[in-house]
Amino acid sequence: MTVRTKSFLIWLSVVPVLSALCVVGLNLLPLWFVYLLPYAIGVALLMILVAIVAAGGATKSLGASFGGLAAGVVLVFVAYDIVKTADRADWNASYNEFRQFSQVVARGDRKATAAALDDLRRFTPAEALCILGSESGTGGSGYLMPEGPDTQRTRQGNRYFISTPRLFEVAEILASTQPAQRETQVALYDMLRDLHRRGDPAAFPRWEQLWLRTKAATGGTAGWHFDGARLRWPSEQCGGDDDTHLADLVKEINKPPETPAESRAHESSSSQARQAADNALRDAQNTAVAR
Repeated sequence: MTVRTKSFLIWLSVVPVLSALCVVGLNLLPLWFVYLLPYAIGVALLMILVAIVAAGGATKSLGASFGGLAAGVVLVFVAYDIVKTADRADWNASYNEFRQFSQVVARGDRKATAAALDDLRRFTPAEALCILGSESGTGGSGYLMPEGPDTQRTRQGNRYFISTPRLFEVAEILASTQPAQRETQVALYDMLRDLHRRGDPAAFPRWEQLWLRTKAATGGTAGWHFDGARLRWPSEQCGGDDDTHLADLVKEINKPPETPAESRAHESSSSQARQAADNALRDAQNTAVAR
């Protein structure tokens, strides 16, 4: 192998190797690495150019070295395009799969729902429950859900596609088939948050029965805490598994509704707070003008 060929191959490998290290760093290192990455890339490129000039001049292979570097850059861009195309195809497949699954759930055929839940390839049953309760088209996993009918809206006015009875059907299938997994409890916690958003506290007793089934299966008590070790890789579609948040949510959804007098007092307090803020802003503006 000639010196020119060796130089070409060496510098051909430099950019792909550095690109792979950057990807690993983005996934493993803390957030500060992301902010330093542009500077690190600039320093690395400068060092590469100096090294090419020095080594290429010494071995009389400057052209081959720059050719290898250019080929490495092209190779990285081609690989990036291939990965992006594969990711896009996988995203579309996931999207289409879950849209079809949600349509099956919405029809209310429990047997078909159980079969479709078992056939999901890109989502676990627990993840599916978390997504089904999402508001249609909103942030997070809501993009996977079809637009909900106008008659089904959360307290904030956002639409959702899967009704509460259909949501309970999936939750009961999940609790029956995988009752001992902490992931199931995390999915039920996420479901309770969705019920709270929907303003449906009457559904709490039925939800509580499902929760108690998972507690009995894991040998735990009926308290408001998760059993077993925390999930090492928590699902992106579901919430966390913090005991304090769970207890606070249970307390919030069981809080009695405000009486008309309490509602008026709350509105009056909010109005007074807004007025105080407006007065403070006006005083600050007047002081600035006086100066």
